[in-house]
Amino acid sequence: MIALASCSASVAGAHAAQTARLQVSLVPERLGQATTIEFGFAIGRLGGGVPSPVTQIDLSYPAHFGIVTSGLGVASCTRSLLEADGPEGCPSRSLMGYGTATAEVQVGGEILQESATTDVFMAPLAEGNINLQFFVNGYTPLAAQLLFPGLLLPASAPYGGDLSITVPLLESFPEGPDVALVKLRSTIGPLGVIYYQHIHGKFVPYQPSGIILPARCPRRGFPFAVAFQFADGSTTTSHARVPCPHGHGRRR
Repeated sequence: MIALASCSASVAGAHAAQTARLQVSLVPERLGQATTIEFGFAIGRLGGGVPSPVTQIDLSYPAHFGIVTSGLGVASCTRSLLEADGPEGCPSRSLMGYGTATAEVQVGGEILQESATTDVFMAPLAEGNINLQFFVNGYTPLAAQLLFPGLLLPASAPYGGDLSITVPLLESFPEGPDVALVKLRSTIGPLGVIYYQHIHGKFVPYQPSGIILPARCPRRGFPFAVAFQFADGSTTTSHARVPCPHGHGRRR
């Protein structure tokens, strides 16, 4: 695994600015071979306190990453099925990754934290684009569930695609403040993912192949970026690069 150093920049409007820091790694990082993208971010607020709730996340990833040919998401799970039965109701071959999330809400002078697990599922195509569903299952201190969609869209160079995630506002309690996402870690890839296929009357487990890395690495490494929009109108961006593996060819 190659962990990333990352940098962040924020743009403030008329409201207090938020800050963000992106981290990405590729597990394993072998050019021309299958991998899992591990990504995570932490959101804060200049001056401290709970940041404004996130309403939109756009994660840009490098060109020539073979997500479509990854062997992931060969089945799909609908939003209605997730709402009715949760992750257990989805086909195993619709799972794209998993992770954890932390949210905060300020009640009086106290900041409360909510911890959750996340699962990412392939959903039916939306206007010809790959559609994902993020299922967030809060387990402490409150039991709460949240669904939000993500679309894989084209992106301009040096990126090859954009994972565009719409995050709905979630009220902490009736007439209370909205919950603010402050940390997320997730995977997109086969790491820890097991699929099952029906062969000769039996369900046989297997691991999907994964996202295929390009055969050559850009000179400065693989670029990633994330852009956030917040409920208060402010925006924040963060950039990161995964360095090229030692001893492998690089593009000039």
